[in-house]
Amino acid sequence: MLRTMLSRAGQLVLAGGMVAAATIPAQAAGPTGGINQCVVLAICIEIDQPGSSGSPGTTGGGSGGSGGGGGPAKPCTWHGVDYPCWDPDRGYFVTDTTSKYAGCYLQALDPQPNPGDPLWQGKTLGSVYMATCYDANNNPQAAFTDVIDKPPYVGGPAPTPGLVAQMAIKKLQFARPIEHVDPKTGRTLVGTDAWLWYERGKNDAELAMNVGPQSQTVNLDTISVTATATLTEVDWDLGYQEGGKEKVVTCLGGKGPGTQFVPGQSDSNHPPADACVARFGELSPAGGAPPSTAPKPTASAMAGGGFWVVATEVWTVNTGVTGWDGITFRVSGAPVQVQVNQLQVLN
Repeated sequence: MLRTMLSRAGQLVLAGGMVAAATIPAQAAGPTGGINQCVVLAICIEIDQPGSSGSPGTTGGGSGGSGGGGGPAKPCTWHGVDYPCWDPDRGYFVTDTTSKYAGCYLQALDPQPNPGDPLWQGKTLGSVYMATCYDANNNPQAAFTDVIDKPPYVGGPAPTPGLVAQMAIKKLQFARPIEHVDPKTGRTLVGTDAWLWYERGKNDAELAMNVGPQSQTVNLDTISVTATATLTEVDWDLGYQEGGKEKVVTCLGGKGPGTQFVPGQSDSNHPPADACVARFGELSPAGGAPPSTAPKPTASAMAGGGFWVVATEVWTVNTGVTGWDGITFRVSGAPVQVQVNQLQVLN
């Protein structure tokens, strides 16, 4: 798994073997006291609150990072091992040895299952919780769900705005871009305009995950935080180097996703304002493998070879909580192959 730490500048890189059009939610990988995301199917990504180490037993709040943390929090000890008493991915840690949940993190499912779902176990009161537990030797056990009438964390440490901000960020979902290069899909000519675009989705929910903006709100213990993700640009790697550097075309704002070229309707000489246009400066090779750092292509390589083009969405996430604003997410698509030929003039 690719493992990437969030830098102090707040950059998070999401890339790796997703299925086509897969949404990319944040998933927990282990209790850290900060977001620790394992993206489905391929990627493990850790996010630590900027300005803190994010180490177990703390809730952030080091110099330069606030998040309402206010410094290290007292850890919960279970059979000689310290755990964060509160983890934004797993909830509160139970140390009461008289409880059936001793040694477990408990987090209410969000959203809750629909009425009649088997997870309710035939009950109508309480909430469905996910339990992530450790045995007496601190070995992780298989997670399970249970219906609990009364929240088990009464009297536990209150979450901070920074931790609630992490929970809101974790609920954001992104869709990997499905790229196209027009006017003639998969083929173009040296020095002519190529329209770069990716699919925006078929409904409002898909549009939000592909183009944005999108927001998620978490309300917990009188604290309410909304995380808003805005697509700021799309970087199109054209698959070859120019002047010793990778040839990348950056389209800002609304131009980032580009617009589709429609034969008979679109004017290649006068593209619309939201078009993302590039020109390939050289012929494509007869062979060439897709970049190893990008997700696996969803289509087979062309017989005549070509450049492998990759689009990377760049999202900026803001929460209004100090230390959790200006976080950057990068979501890359699977490479698509483009053959770049030269116009042949016959005498």
